[in-house]
Amino acid sequence: CAAAWVGARGAERRPRRGALGAGSVLWSSAMLVAINGERRDPERATVSVFDRGFLFGDAVYEVVRTHGRRPFHLEAHLERLRRSGDAIGLDVAALLEPVQRTVAELVAAAPAGEDLMIRLMITRGNSPRLDLLEAEGPPCWVVMVKELEPFPERYYREGLRLLTVRPEEIVSRVAPWVKSNNRQANVMAHRLARERGHDDALFVDPDGHVSEGPTWNLFAVLDGGVVTPPLAGGVLPGVTRGLVLGLCASLGLPHEERPISLEEARRADELFVTSTTRGVMPVGRLDGEPVGDGTVPGPVTARLADGLRRLEAESAAG
Repeated sequence: CAAAWVGARGAERRPRRGALGAGSVLWSSAMLVAINGERRDPERATVSVFDRGFLFGDAVYEVVRTHGRRPFHLEAHLERLRRSGDAIGLDVAALLEPVQRTVAELVAAAPAGEDLMIRLMITRGNSPRLDLLEAEGPPCWVVMVKELEPFPERYYREGLRLLTVRPEEIVSRVAPWVKSNNRQANVMAHRLARERGHDDALFVDPDGHVSEGPTWNLFAVLDGGVVTPPLAGGVLPGVTRGLVLGLCASLGLPHEERPISLEEARRADELFVTSTTRGVMPVGRLDGEPVGDGTVPGPVTARLADGLRRLEAESAAG
């Protein structure tokens, strides 16, 4: 189908233009879609009810953003997609070339002047006999591209209001480092936080250590050093997390990967979160109490956010 920028009712439209902070985005109604490399009208972009992603959450995904119309660290996201596929026995490697080609085609087809969000999803395929073990067809892969819109500016000005959530409060999670489509626990944690007047949730493991949020990694500034939970603890190996650790090294900031107790998080000088869509976002309150002395963003958070913006600008310039 044509490369129209199609809204929720199918009418061609130009995306709304919004001021974008570093990585600050939300979904809107306009989107370009391709299924197995074939462009589809969003209203007709469907998969089978027998698709294992729909039936069992048997799929993996990635979210990428652009700067200056260039996908930001796409290779790192594709490598993580491959690793997630390996973890569930899904051969993603053979699909990466057509996926990357389709990403380029959809980004080129999107209206000029807008930065974009790209969502990639690969399912194991169809199981018309409802066989839990095996798919009866090839994998299904989807690429969706849409405009970026900003998160509320309050998040960057005042910081996120986080609620700590323990496993017994929600359903069990799939291993967090796998970008699985089974996101029920993440959805429930976010809903719980919002229902209680917070912006998002922070997971606390059974040992009393904070780990990550539903869609982001956590960092703490403790006694002048930057600390983030280790990958060995099962947190998602975030692409932006890795970039921020690299920035710490290049800026000469002491940093380490180690467990962070809830008590340490509560007495941290600064807290911030990182993700593809958020960039570096400060935390203003944890369980209703101000973080540190209440300065948002704190000096270390601001320095790292500036560093990430420089990397984004360099990527946009090519």
